[in-house]
Amino acid sequence: MNKIILSLAAATLLFACTDTSNHIGKTVETQSAISVKDALATYTKDGKATELVVYGKVVDVCQSEGCWFAYELGDSTLTVDFNDEFTVPKNINHKDLYAVGHFYRDTAKSDESNKDSALVISTKFRAHGVKFK
Repeated sequence: MNKIILSLAAATLLFACTDTSNHIGKTVETQSAISVKDALATYTKDGKATELVVYGKVVDVCQSEGCWFAYELGDSTLTVDFNDEFTVPKNINHKDLYAVGHFYRDTAKSDESNKDSALVISTKFRAHGVKFK
């Protein structure tokens, strides 16, 4: 009987230590996190795409699959995608969220239906893991 109780206690402790209910994807170490605004300013200045942890408020989420979300940057937003590694819940709008990943530049046509459309370069963030505050 003692072995059963001890085994159940060990299993409970193991589950509690490996609880992943507040993150998706790669583990996010929040101790070194910086605001998404500050991180974007640094990336814009030096252009280095190093892996880092950012945090901010979510203002928009893909409502078809949860395949991206957008951080609030004041008068603009920053799109965060996951390179098809995972999806996020569709109800995380207005929540604070950490993300581990890197910035990158994305190129797209301004109007895909027009042959003469211009190319638009935007900065995005590719996350490999997210953690809910």
